[in-house]
Amino acid sequence: MITRRHGLGFALAALTLPLQARAAEGGIRGLAGAGDALGEGPYWSPALKRLLWVNISGQTIYALDLKSGDIQTWKTPKPVCFLADRKSGGLIAGLSDGVYAFDPKAGTFTLLVRPETRDDTRLNDGKVDAKGRLWTGTMDTKWKEKVGAFYRVDADLKVTRADSPYLCANGPTFSPDGRTLWHAETYDKTVFAFDVAADGALSNKRVFVKFDGDMGSPDGMTTDAQGGVWIAHYGGGRVSRFKTDGTLDFSIALPATQITSLVFGGAALDHLYISSAAQFLPENAPDKAVAGTLFEVSPARLRGHAGLPATPFAG
Repeated sequence: MITRRHGLGFALAALTLPLQARAAEGGIRGLAGAGDALGEGPYWSPALKRLLWVNISGQTIYALDLKSGDIQTWKTPKPVCFLADRKSGGLIAGLSDGVYAFDPKAGTFTLLVRPETRDDTRLNDGKVDAKGRLWTGTMDTKWKEKVGAFYRVDADLKVTRADSPYLCANGPTFSPDGRTLWHAETYDKTVFAFDVAADGALSNKRVFVKFDGDMGSPDGMTTDAQGGVWIAHYGGGRVSRFKTDGTLDFSIALPATQITSLVFGGAALDHLYISSAAQFLPENAPDKAVAGTLFEVSPARLRGHAGLPATPFAG
């Protein structure tokens, strides 16, 4: 574990002049991570009272104290994709080959379960629902075939394949009543909605929204307390809130183009934290200086919306 002091936030207008227009409305600041190849998985931990996120390819976990600005970092033995609190203590971490128990005090990782054992896929995104079940998907590491799938991991660590196939599974997120789940196939630029039964069975798969034009591809998602679905636009330079019927409510433009995921955080869950990636950008890309940054959006930009509290993994 490494602990360091970090100057919390930086003025977007001071980064590069071509980005000023994107941040003209204010209320957005960068916190850390500029240059990270694949910033992902922001997560507000009620247990730690820290904002966590990862750099997948950099094999790094970050934990930010929003009050002091202190950042703790841990190196992981394999690429790390997502994090969540665990009911029995500590955290879970989705590494490339499985779900691990992560002890932040000791900095240790203990394998809990491998949803699949293919050598051409890795875990990607993952979230815990209000019943403490983990939902996670896999992706083709070569970005060629739909060999991945979407899984549910119950409290007894039983793994159920909930849907397939996927080339790049992303999301998921859940309605406040737990009866609807949204999940993305990033490769097809499509977000699906499912009905969720009490036992976790999925049914009635349907298209929720299809990205086109300059929207980029749908990546990570979260849900607000009013039921709106927020989606990160990878390659689209923004996050958007969609109503439950799939219509666009509004978008927030960001200084980076490759937006990967988002979460509501802070004590009141009224700030939005957004991760981004620097991978594959050419040296002359206008957002090169800020790509990979973790951004914070203030309540003034969120039109009164706040998030739902996270539930720890029950396993």
